[in-house]
Amino acid sequence: MPRVTALPAQLLRGLADLARRARAASVRGGSPVLVWASTRVEPLGLPWTLTSPGWVWAKPARGLAVWASGEAWAAEVSGAGRFSEAARAWRRVAQGALWEGPLAPVAFAGFAFDAWRGTELWEGFPEGVVAVPRVLRARIRGSEYLAVGCLVGPEGGGDEVERTLQVLEGAEEASPEATWGQVLRQLPSPERWMAEVERAEAACRAGVLRKVVLARCVEVAVRATPDAVLRRLQDRYATCTVFAVARAGAVFLGASPERLAWVRRGRVATQALAGTAPRSALPREDQRLRAQLQESAKEAHEHELVAGHVWDALRPLCVALHQGRRGVVVLPDLQHLRTPFRGRLTDGVGILEVGGRLHPTPAVAGLPVQAATRWIRQHEPVPRGWYAGTVGWVDACGAGELSVAIRSALLREGRGWAFSGCGVVAGSQPLREYQESQLKLRAVLEALGVEGP
Repeated sequence: MPRVTALPAQLLRGLADLARRARAASVRGGSPVLVWASTRVEPLGLPWTLTSPGWVWAKPARGLAVWASGEAWAAEVSGAGRFSEAARAWRRVAQGALWEGPLAPVAFAGFAFDAWRGTELWEGFPEGVVAVPRVLRARIRGSEYLAVGCLVGPEGGGDEVERTLQVLEGAEEASPEATWGQVLRQLPSPERWMAEVERAEAACRAGVLRKVVLARCVEVAVRATPDAVLRRLQDRYATCTVFAVARAGAVFLGASPERLAWVRRGRVATQALAGTAPRSALPREDQRLRAQLQESAKEAHEHELVAGHVWDALRPLCVALHQGRRGVVVLPDLQHLRTPFRGRLTDGVGILEVGGRLHPTPAVAGLPVQAATRWIRQHEPVPRGWYAGTVGWVDACGAGELSVAIRSALLREGRGWAFSGCGVVAGSQPLREYQESQLKLRAVLEALGVEGP
């Protein structure tokens, strides 16, 4: 158990004092007020176990690890405008917040890939949600911070403060343990999925689509805690964004190599990530595979479709935009073509508005985006839910980061559903696309303790 009683008393006193001030502000304004207190603390020991509702956001190679639990405030959103709706809801709360300490108030956000198709599998995961945790623990480049928050209305905040302290006192250290998993079935079957690839390739050749991304799912029997799976992902995929969202008895987690967007002080950075090749343990063969990726007309075509979409989506939001040179990003199992973008945003545009313009990218949907999304709805047997959606965080100024929720799985009651997808264009070969999807599944299946799909 973490030593809650040893935490700085001024943090808890600060929360109580802010709650008293917030009550008066709420009476004057007629709306609840978010309060948020934070402080730097001595290292708190092992990571804390993920609880529901809760979030994990980690970039191991950059020394960043964030754990969050409880909900001080949350808003569920839906429909095509859900990113903008989430931005407006958060802005209203953030503008009136009372806070003190080194960490400004922060909200976590998650969005489904597409308009919701209600299924038991994704129960508890809405089309979109933005939420402020009650307790946040952050390790940033060797320094550790703790923040606590709650929402205070005109009737007073004593109960809300107490609920936040209960979340803090209930935090437990994550215990290390082994993971085990066994594949139960593939959805759809390999033969059916490759037939869908063939059908999609014919549609691209006929000009009905330029590209469509087809996903598949592997259902797994799992004997592992989310904490253990996250630890394995962080150990092996340190250069990725390792994330987790716990809701309604389920956990959605993964190690994403793809940043959707990053915003800070009016600046935006993003990337086009599409075009894939395997890795090899032999340096010469690995280099040959990389050169083959860079010289492939098919992979270059798929990549340029994504890069063009990113430029077209960002340009209306920016007063200046720059596209960098195409290169290769190297991961433990795969390598991808990558083109970076940087720009200066117009006033008032934050990370959630940027996310709404970029999502879904052709890297997870296809082109034209709406036509490809319709194709996906009609042909994929397992609803994607939050797979290939967006997860991330936003601060009180609209700065933040969003990642594309790929290389991911949903865990629920001893079962796991791991997802992967491949971009199909004219000339795609079904067997090759299936083999690529197997490679993309490897990251999360290995973390679940599965030797292979």
